[in-house]
Amino acid sequence: MDKVSSRHVTWIDIENPTEQDITGLTKKFPIHPLAMQEILTITHRPKLEDFDDHLYLVLHFPVFDPKSGATLSREIDFIIFPYNLITVHYDDVPQLDDFQQLLATHEALRERKFGSSSGHLLYHIISQLFSISLKELEKIEDRIEIVQDKVFSGEEKDVLQDIARLRRDLLNFQKALKPQQTVLASLTEHGRHFFGTDILPFFNDIKGEYTQVWNSVEDLRETLDVIYETNISLLSANTNDATRILTAFAAILLPAALIINIFGMNIKDIPLGNNPHAFWIILGFMVTISLFIYRYFKNKQWF
Repeated sequence: MDKVSSRHVTWIDIENPTEQDITGLTKKFPIHPLAMQEILTITHRPKLEDFDDHLYLVLHFPVFDPKSGATLSREIDFIIFPYNLITVHYDDVPQLDDFQQLLATHEALRERKFGSSSGHLLYHIISQLFSISLKELEKIEDRIEIVQDKVFSGEEKDVLQDIARLRRDLLNFQKALKPQQTVLASLTEHGRHFFGTDILPFFNDIKGEYTQVWNSVEDLRETLDVIYETNISLLSANTNDATRILTAFAAILLPAALIINIFGMNIKDIPLGNNPHAFWIILGFMVTISLFIYRYFKNKQWF
């Protein structure tokens, strides 16, 4: 449990809470029993509950996990009192920890970010997390550009796994962000009743930042879909070229194979059977037919 305080507001952050941590919170804050139950279990959907004297908010944010090399969704629960803000998360969220450490070590910045109520602190925390999400999307955009260069430089087969990883990361972004639109809209309405009209510009700004992140995800997903379709088309074209060439060679060699089988039959008085130059005559015949078929395919631009 980490705690940072300003003159007016206190921020308590708890990672992977235990029953002892929850019991300690209930002794200090009048948290509703339903909110306490929610804190001890993972909530897969964002939500907002108004318990009159405090709000309970659940949001999910995409966080890059260095161990798995993937972008994963991390849940953060917010218990919001007028002058106290409690954040709870079940996994490590480095961005949240770094932001809290920054505020703990810079008094002037802390006083400015905490403001006069927990609503201002809530705004700055969510804004910081959305800002980091945009930076993560910029990294994904750089990876997409690398994949795009590979696709158009003849490395179609090598980028399939890269495309799959990028699609997985963007899918995780979408799963984390899409359900939050209605919750953030509700936060604006509930925040107006809870903190007053002065907080509205801040919470409206949160909706704007959410929209910016969501639009970036959609743009990157559309770009990646185009790259994927282009890559598949190039692979299909290469496969068709290889199939066409193999078919042409099979057609060229088929007459020669047929002639060999015919003259290889064990039959008396077969044509050219007693001719001392039979081998060269038959060989010349096969070469002539093969060259004729080759020239035909060449004129048809199969090669």
